[in-house]
Amino acid sequence: MAAGPNAPTEAAAGGYRISIASSQLSINAWGYWPPEVADAFTGEANAISRKLMLVSTFILDAAELKPQGAEGQQALRALFRVLAAMNLARGTFVANNMFTKMQLERLLRESGLGERVAAVD
Repeated sequence: MAAGPNAPTEAAAGGYRISIASSQLSINAWGYWPPEVADAFTGEANAISRKLMLVSTFILDAAELKPQGAEGQQALRALFRVLAAMNLARGTFVANNMFTKMQLERLLRESGLGERVAAVD
């Protein structure tokens, strides 16, 4: 569907890539998101609700994602709230950083997805 403002290079501060295939939404996220990346992601999250009627599976590859500041957390929360409203059947995420994992679990709970999206190793 779309790619974030930064290409996945070593020098990139952070970014994301979103893909939609059939009824599966996959997101690859990396680094620390500065405000412009978080804003772009929020826009993408809002667009997802208009483009998808039903997402049954959600996969978030946050293996390289760092713990996020306020802007990044708000962007992720926006996506999670969109997915919660879409009656997501199930989802998974991977996060290598323990603080990122704990942050994502908290954001998922706050958004009503805590029971439907689980961490995997």
